[in-house]
Amino acid sequence: MAIIEISEHADWALFEQVAQKLEQGLGGSWKQKADGLDQRYWDLVVGEQLLTLHLEHYLGISVCIPDNADEMVQQVRTLIG
Repeated sequence: MAIIEISEHADWALFEQVAQKLEQGLGGSWKQKADGLDQRYWDLVVGEQLLTLHLEHYLGISVCIPDNADEMVQQVRTLIG
């Protein structure tokens, strides 16, 4: 699994901005949005792939992309670059 670090800070507003960029840029739809007090896990379905946008209070914001999705990794890096 590829993990792309977005920010070291758990910024909820930045998380939502990144979510919007990913949804629009990749043409996906949100399958699940799980929000807790200090964590968020949002799963975006893009074609047959599923990526997870994750916010953790102590770790910041990251995107998890499954193995064998190299093209999606590049697209995500371009969108959030």
